Amino acid sequence: MRSTLKVRFQAAAVGLSVVSAAAPALAQEAPSAAAAAALGIEGRGGGATPENGIPLAGWMFYPSLFAGAVFNDNVYATPTDRRAATGVRLRPSFTAELDNGIHKTSVYGTVDAQFYPGVNGTATHRSPSNVSALAGLSHLWEPTSDLQIRFAAGYSRQNGLFGSNFGAGAPITPSPSVTSVAGSQQFSNQFNGTVSVEKEMASRTFVRATAGATYVTYDNVSGLVAPVTSSGQEGVSYTGALRGGYWVIPQVNAFVEAGGDWRRYNRSIFDTNGYRVVGGLASDLIGLMRGEIYAGYQSQSSASGAFGDHSMPAFGARLYYYPTRDLTFTASVDQTFGAAAAWAAPSVVVPANNKTVQAKLQADYALAPYWTVFARGGYGETRWITSPRVDDTWVAGIGTNYTFWRNVALTFEYQFTKTDTNNIAAASYRQNLVSAGMTYRY
Repeated sequence: MRSTLKVRFQAAAVGLSVVSAAAPALAQEAPSAAAAAALGIEGRGGGATPENGIPLAGWMFYPSLFAGAVFNDNVYATPTDRRAATGVRLRPSFTAELDNGIHKTSVYGTVDAQFYPGVNGTATHRSPSNVSALAGLSHLWEPTSDLQIRFAAGYSRQNGLFGSNFGAGAPITPSPSVTSVAGSQQFSNQFNGTVSVEKEMASRTFVRATAGATYVTYDNVSGLVAPVTSSGQEGVSYTGALRGGYWVIPQVNAFVEAGGDWRRYNRSIFDTNGYRVVGGLASDLIGLMRGEIYAGYQSQSSASGAFGDHSMPAFGARLYYYPTRDLTFTASVDQTFGAAAAWAAPSVVVPANNKTVQAKLQADYALAPYWTVFARGGYGETRWITSPRVDDTWVAGIGTNYTFWRNVALTFEYQFTKTDTNNIAAASYRQNLVSAGMTYRY
C-alpha cells in the first residue's frame, strides 16, 4: 500500500503565547481507502460513503447539525466568584468530496456556537458567548502514478486542546492542534496554506517537499486591571521541510525529515528562526494499527538577539488502533519547542522560549448501528525556559449519540477542564460543560 501520510504544519496558541515550531508530518485523521477496506470500517472510521451523502454536480455532500442546550458552571473561566449559566449550543457542519481519479478535492466546515442570553461581559471578563470554527479545503493531483501534488488551505478559530472537534457530534475533519497552553482562555484565529510534492523513486524510496505559511491573530484577553492586547504577537510564520523515506516492507517506511520555520511578528523583537530534524517509522496499516512515531532534535533562536538560543529533543507519535470494526482508539503525544512572548503584566513584555508536551487519547465505540459512545482526554504543559512560569491544562469528556428516528439522534456530552499557572493564580480555573440536544445527519 502506498503511504497516505500528509504534512500538517500548524500554529495555535492558548493563553498568552505564540506559535511553536513546525511539527513533522502526521498521519491523516481517517484511514486510507486501502486500510478502511482491509478493516471493513467504511462508514465507521474510514470516512463518508456515497449512500450517506447528497450528490450534486459530481460532488458528495455530508451535512449535519447539532442543536441543544448547554450548561456552564464557570462561564467567565475564573478561579473565584464562579458564575453558572445555561445557554444554547448550535453546531452545523459539512464535508464535501469530489473525486475524478486524477484530481481529488475535499472541502469541510464546522461552527460551534455557544450563546448565553442575559450574561454579558464585564470590565474584567469577556462575554461567555463565543464561536469556534473550522473551515478549509484540500486538493490532491496525481498526474502520474508516482507523483502526488497536494494543496491545502484552512481557517480555524479555537481555544483549548480539542477546540471545535471535541464531542460526540463533532465531525471528523482536520483540525489544528494547540501547541502551547496557558491558564487563561485565549481564542486564536489562524489562516494557513500548504503545498507539498511527493515523488516515488526507484528501489522503494520516496521524497517529499513541503512549504507553508500561517497567519495568526488573537482575541484580546480581559485582565484584572485592564484588557491585555496581544497584537504584537500576531504575524506570519513560514515553514519548509524535506522528507526522504524508504519502504522497509510494503506496509512500513522509515523516514528522515528536516525542516525550518521563520516567524515574523508585528513586533520584530519576537521574530525567531528555527529548525528541526527527526527520523522515524510510519505505516498506513500494520495488522490493526497505523500511524507514525518519530524522534530527533530541534532548535530556536531569536532573530534580533533579544533572548538566547535554545535546543532540545523533539519526539512524538500518532497512533490509530482498530481492535474491532466498531471500536477505535487514537493516541498522540509530542514535544514541541518554540519562541514565545509571555505577558508578565498588561504593560510589560518578557521575551521567552517555551517547550510544550501534549498528549491526547480518544476512544469511539459503536454499541449498535443506532448508538455510539465516546471518551476523550488530554493533557498539555508549557514550561517557559527563561521564566519560572509553568502552565498546564487537563481536559476530559464523555458523550453518546442515540439515533431514535431515521437520521436524528439524541446527543449528550460532558466536558471537564482544569487549568493552572503556577505564578499567576488569577489565570487558573476549573470548568464543567454539559450539552444535551439532537443531532441530524443526512
